[in-house]
Amino acid sequence: MNKISILIVEDEAIIAYDLASKVQRLGYEVVGTTATGEEAIELARRHRPSLVLMDIQLAGAMDGIAAAQQIRRECNLPILFLAANSDLGTDERARQAGAVGSILKPFDKRDISIQIEKALNQATVV
Repeated sequence: MNKISILIVEDEAIIAYDLASKVQRLGYEVVGTTATGEEAIELARRHRPSLVLMDIQLAGAMDGIAAAQQIRRECNLPILFLAANSDLGTDERARQAGAVGSILKPFDKRDISIQIEKALNQATVV
């Protein structure tokens, strides 16, 4: 069985490192981390991960929702959003981008585990 691979897109280096560490301790393979939507698209094309963990606010010209829309359109990968806060407008944009869910920051290993499993299960059903 292939190891489940995850791409992490987070513009805060400390959070990205902590998230990658937690994801790896859960037994998943991290195929890359990036702070920009543009690079996230390139990494998604190259690695075709099982799941993308995508922050909504990113460095660069493209936000996480726009990057997620392009990744879904080109690669058809499930996206699980990472968000510092939640508002109706952002939630609606995330739904329209085809998100399989979201995790509110700060998150712990248990939250990450539950949300990743839910996202992967939902992605295999669709």
